[in-house]
Amino acid sequence: MTGVDRRCCLGALCGLAATAMAAPPAPLRYIAPAAGDRFGSYVLSLLARARPEHLPCHALPQMPITQRRLELEVSRPGGLVDLMWGMSSAQRRQELRRLEPRLDEGLIGCRLLVVRRQDLPRWPAALATAALQARRAGQGLHWPDVDILRDNGFTVSTAGSTAALYEMLALGHIDYFPRSVLEVLEELATLDNPALAIVPGLMLSYPAGNHIFAGRHPNPQVDALQALLQQLAAGGEMRRLFAKAFDPVLTPLALKTRRSIPLRNPLDA
Repeated sequence: MTGVDRRCCLGALCGLAATAMAAPPAPLRYIAPAAGDRFGSYVLSLLARARPEHLPCHALPQMPITQRRLELEVSRPGGLVDLMWGMSSAQRRQELRRLEPRLDEGLIGCRLLVVRRQDLPRWPAALATAALQARRAGQGLHWPDVDILRDNGFTVSTAGSTAALYEMLALGHIDYFPRSVLEVLEELATLDNPALAIVPGLMLSYPAGNHIFAGRHPNPQVDALQALLQQLAAGGEMRRLFAKAFDPVLTPLALKTRRSIPLRNPLDA
């Protein structure tokens, strides 16, 4: 073997060794959805369509964290998590990378009204919009919905968690709690509070979409996730997974029979 041959062989061996020793791709971290979180479970079913060796993901345990804190963690390199999912807004689009397409077929903006059961006679389907605006709604601190409702003339009080808002409703501190059609039945079943009920025949609706968000800093794994989501949407798999997850809860809500009060969304059409 000549010197040149030895050098070529040595270079090839070094290349193989470097490949073998290359670190696996860093997993995309997210906070695990709570038990009974149907939408979170649906998102995980989308992530599960990736091959783990190509797009590893890692769930962190449930923890108390506001949406604003979560946004800040996602936005910075080396933050606590790499991904979050939720409703799009102009602020999130500016600070974070919004992955396409949206995940919920626009239904996150269809809101049913949870009220105290004893108050149901005060909530006819023909309730005037002005009367509804005068009543006090509850929404989460830093939720995009707060600005949407206020921009449409609604009175809104905020709290730090969904559980706190349901407690405020039960105690009479708010009059109603608008909840997405994708989550309301699950939440009420978990609460198991017969004193609360959904207003029949009425809902709010505004243009909105749930997306996965990542930081704006470069991350090849996020690029791969974006490609996966587009592939799942184009092939119809996203629609099939959505229907499997949500048809059982959407059917009994009979959305087509409800009077819809349309609202504008100044944050994200």
